[in-house]
Amino acid sequence: MTKQTQQQIRTWIRIPGMLCTAEIFTVMDPYLLTSGQVVDVPIEGASLDSAAETLLRLVLEKDRPVGVMGVSLGAIIAMAAAAQNPTAFDAVVLISTNPQAPRPEQFDAWSLMVSRVADGEFPELADELVPALFAPKRATARLLQVGRSMAGQLGQQALLKQLQVQRSRRDLRPELLRINAPTLVIAGSADQLCGRQPHQDITAAIPNAQLHILEGFGHLMTLEDPATTAGLINQWTTRSNS
Repeated sequence: MTKQTQQQIRTWIRIPGMLCTAEIFTVMDPYLLTSGQVVDVPIEGASLDSAAETLLRLVLEKDRPVGVMGVSLGAIIAMAAAAQNPTAFDAVVLISTNPQAPRPEQFDAWSLMVSRVADGEFPELADELVPALFAPKRATARLLQVGRSMAGQLGQQALLKQLQVQRSRRDLRPELLRINAPTLVIAGSADQLCGRQPHQDITAAIPNAQLHILEGFGHLMTLEDPATTAGLINQWTTRSNS
């Protein structure tokens, strides 16, 4: 991505992951050099395609050029939207994500989550899910509390809707070839939810994608070390092709 392109981006849209609030992005704001308007949006829609369509409608309302930044499920939605409309975004940042279709054991786990929520076990479920969001060596008491707080803010109805989006996922890899925008893919080597291979698949499929793996970082690297994560994004958005 050239300096000229970075200067042209007038709107950045950011989409968090499942059970995450905009805090996973706002903690990076003191370190990010991205210019223009920043719009943090929740996950909206009852399926992957409807969430992508909601995102694309938002793009129409914003000053162009537009960049999109997503983490985890938010990045999956960003990929689906960019593949559906290859001209929608002028820059794409994908963090801790997976373009593959869900595995059978994931469907089973999500069904169990729905049942537990129906049984009134949302607080206990959230407590169990949070530790996997961080690298084991970085999961401090403070970070675990941040994770629990975000889940509590969103609540069980948001989780149920997000699980609907998860269950509607498909293998996006054949569609990623359509994405025209320069794309930064960031993975953590200690991510307990998304390994290296999914990120390598994304980079191989998108024509103008670059992969960076942060050693020792987990799924929510933006919370673990916002300065380092933002610094990597800054390097990419300001790098000259010369």
